[in-house]
Amino acid sequence: MTDRPETTRVNIYGREYSIRGEGDPAYIAEIAHFLDMRMRQMTENVAMTSTAKVAILASLNITDELFTKTRKLEEMEDSHQMFLSTLADRIDDVLTRAENSPGQSVPVRQEHVKITEVSAPPIFQKPSPGSSKEPS
Repeated sequence: MTDRPETTRVNIYGREYSIRGEGDPAYIAEIAHFLDMRMRQMTENVAMTSTAKVAILASLNITDELFTKTRKLEEMEDSHQMFLSTLADRIDDVLTRAENSPGQSVPVRQEHVKITEVSAPPIFQKPSPGSSKEPS
């Protein structure tokens, strides 16, 4: 018995496509819907006759968002790595002082560190049809 990828039928910008893949059909439908909404947003204020131009502009906008979010994620990872490195250095310093003064209590310098919680937006947001607001 062969495992053939499942085929999912989706509608993008007025055309139906059969997408064959090993991914979850609901996920494939979700990303197809996302692309459909983006393509429709491209033509809300400007009439374009070429589906290819609409697809290219939507792809460029989506790619820009991907690059921007990837860059922000890398910056956050760098920031977290610097924080962890600083924290590890402080722990090493306290342990070294504790080892060098057996039997004595070692004063530990306390500093307040501001930690902010970052919530990641969903990868795919579904704007309602006719919505001119871009997902962020």
